[in-house]
Amino acid sequence: MTLGVLLFAVFALFSIGLHEFGHFATARWFGIKIERFFIGFGPKLWSVRRGETEYGIGALPLGGYVRIAGMNPLEEVPEEDRSRTFKAKPAWQRGIVLAAGSVTHLLLAFLIVGAVLATTAEPDPGHPTLRIADVSPTFGAAPSPAAAAGVRVGDVVVSIDGVAVRTWDGAVKLIHARPGRRVEIVVRRDGTSVILYATLAPKRPDGTRAGFLGVSPGFREIHRSVPQAFREAGWRVALGMRDSLVAFKRVFSPSTIRRLFSVAAGSQPRRIDDPATLVGVGKGAGDLARHGDWVGLFFLLAGFNIFIGVANLLPLPPLDGGHLAVLGYEKLRRREVDIRKLMPVTALVVSIFATLFVLLLYLDIVRPIPNLPG
Repeated sequence: MTLGVLLFAVFALFSIGLHEFGHFATARWFGIKIERFFIGFGPKLWSVRRGETEYGIGALPLGGYVRIAGMNPLEEVPEEDRSRTFKAKPAWQRGIVLAAGSVTHLLLAFLIVGAVLATTAEPDPGHPTLRIADVSPTFGAAPSPAAAAGVRVGDVVVSIDGVAVRTWDGAVKLIHARPGRRVEIVVRRDGTSVILYATLAPKRPDGTRAGFLGVSPGFREIHRSVPQAFREAGWRVALGMRDSLVAFKRVFSPSTIRRLFSVAAGSQPRRIDDPATLVGVGKGAGDLARHGDWVGLFFLLAGFNIFIGVANLLPLPPLDGGHLAVLGYEKLRRREVDIRKLMPVTALVVSIFATLFVLLLYLDIVRPIPNLPG
């Protein structure tokens, strides 16, 4: 678990740095003066000046920032720097600088997903095989029919009650048609045919009257070429962006807020799908590493980047998307917005985000999300 948490912490700091580097690189490309490039907020732990830019690390690793000349409406800009301020540049250049941070997150997610899909095989849920992937240990208070009969993970089903099976669906139909009956099951185990006898349960776990054995199939594996992997990665990132918007809407819904306060008061349990801070996501990364699910861990890292990238593009000050919204408004209305008038809105948004963050951080520490099963 420690390895997964450490990997996530390093990756989160790298993602923050990459986000800020996106702003930094594009601003420098367009000749905009950059005064500061910092990872972390709060008290300064370390800094060094290179040319006109100060690089440093803050005590609170909760984000980072690039201070670009002219973006702060309260800042006095020297006359000699006026042509190199953010406001002095064309709108399209400012838009690229603002969006660059989120683009780095989405690009990183795309590369992670593409690399995983290109280097690992993935089970195809639409094509189950006859190889047993899981055996239920119990059914109710007793051993499951499969466990009692001696079925093992890795066994390949050959026949049921003398009927040869060719597909998993065919095996399921034969089992369902024999509720409560004792059946002969022939499996291939380590290259040898093994005959087993199982007394099927008369009902399935959902109460439906049908034969029940208590096994789950493996699935045919999908192997992708590099071009196929990255084509699918593009679709998955797009779907992840959509899902992130849905998740963000759900987090701020009144029902979710009420439930989170109820959880904090101790009247409801935490759920696996609850929102979480970096602490909670880091714990999830630790769970995946503990189970050896490295593919799941890398997909978690990709999903984290997609969510952060999308969240930063929301049209809310002081997020990058809030600045982009102001830029778009100025272009449509052909007049400049006085950013100082948006400061109360900015303060409100920051207050809401900070309150939710403190609430979730408390829950992640005191009432953490349950461990992943396994």
